[in-house]
Amino acid sequence: MNKPAHVGCHALLVIALLGCCAQALADTVSHSSNVRLQSLLEPDIVAPQPRALTVKGWKTTAGSKVLFIRTTAAPMFDVHVSFEAGSARSNIPGLAGATYNMLSEGVPGMESHQAIIGTFQSLGARLSMDIGLHRSEFSLRSLSEVEKRAPALRLFSQMLGSPLLSDDALVRAKNEAKDILLRGIQNPTSFAFQTLKEQLAPERPYAQPTFGTNEALESLTRQAVQDFHRQAYSAPTAQITLVGDLTLEQAQLISQQISSALPGSRHAVAGPNSSSSAGTPKNSHIERELQQTQLLLAQSTVPRKHADYLALDAANMIFENRLMTELREKRGLVYGTEILQWDWADGALAVISLRTSPHFSQGTQTLLRSMFTDYLRDGPTQQEVDQLKRRMKSSIAHDTANNSQILDQLIKINRYDLPLDLDHTVQQMQKLTPKQIKDALNRHLEADGWHVLTVGPTAEQQPLPAPVSPSADPLQQDICRATQTFMAI
Repeated sequence: MNKPAHVGCHALLVIALLGCCAQALADTVSHSSNVRLQSLLEPDIVAPQPRALTVKGWKTTAGSKVLFIRTTAAPMFDVHVSFEAGSARSNIPGLAGATYNMLSEGVPGMESHQAIIGTFQSLGARLSMDIGLHRSEFSLRSLSEVEKRAPALRLFSQMLGSPLLSDDALVRAKNEAKDILLRGIQNPTSFAFQTLKEQLAPERPYAQPTFGTNEALESLTRQAVQDFHRQAYSAPTAQITLVGDLTLEQAQLISQQISSALPGSRHAVAGPNSSSSAGTPKNSHIERELQQTQLLLAQSTVPRKHADYLALDAANMIFENRLMTELREKRGLVYGTEILQWDWADGALAVISLRTSPHFSQGTQTLLRSMFTDYLRDGPTQQEVDQLKRRMKSSIAHDTANNSQILDQLIKINRYDLPLDLDHTVQQMQKLTPKQIKDALNRHLEADGWHVLTVGPTAEQQPLPAPVSPSADPLQQDICRATQTFMAI
């Protein structure tokens, strides 16, 4: 009979405690403007220390360039092999893409993609592939123990050096390419980027889709694929990058094994015509029924090896941050912006990409152009440059936290013949001044030099929402500072 009374007492006690907690929370919130975490008040005194990683480099007897970093945190390794076999390396649309696809479609004794992938999986290994304008890339992650490593590397080497390239594989590659082309047309962003390439380099290899066209695929022959493989996938043009739990001797033997399995031709495929350029800037619009308008702005810039590249890279990061502040945080026009760099002919392209409401597409473009004009005139502030340097310096430890991140950096060093030091780029960026960045911007970019493409529906244009200044108190800032009407969909 006493059970209900005890329950009632406990309930009253819980309610009282909750009331105290609620009052305490309310007091905390009401005084939030005067309360700060101690860690936020402390200066950034301790700079992150990079890991001690030594880069080793050599060439195989067949002429392949190799870079290697040993790490022992996990009993595995990554090997990455790339070739000058991208879509712009052939005048036949789709040839590079079909060849790339067919490499994993069969080797002697293993005549299907499913069999190859299944074998890798049974060994605890993972295959990754990618292709772009200039290069095709293949990565293998494997356990380091020889019982797993040896068969995985044997299959990987066969796939790159002696694929079957059969008639059946060609049929499958063509069908896959057609599916990719269809998905590219249906995806607004992919469609916009492909259209931009066609506008900037009409009738040139740079303009053709990575996997060709339906018409070109129909006439593609097995002989053409075999010839392209023999020329483009040759050992002297291959770049091999290794990271992981291997000794130097093991890494050298692996690179030699892969390189020796490749065709030995020293005649690389002809590169695309270097006269491909951004051409005369113009504005164009493609009508499509979409919820958002895709906006692209492109302008010629400098390649990775140019002396001004780092200054322009810093300029891009700072300007991208300005765009995020103005377009997203203050006005709620976009969810994000990107400034990309494409290797393009004997130079490069800077491409600004964003999506916004169709009703604000013209105003967003006008505001972006105005911001860039001001940026050329005034350059970055000292505060912006200092913030970038701190961010870059703090990224050193993060960017070497695992093998994949180390591999990504080492691949860039291999590709662009950079100094054999993972920290070199960050160290060089620490030396930049606002004036150097401003001067580089004005040497290579122009306020009216943008080639502009919009893809989306025609809509009545509305004035942009007025900017809302972020609160000085981070604890009182609302992440979404624009109304639903103004937010990018």
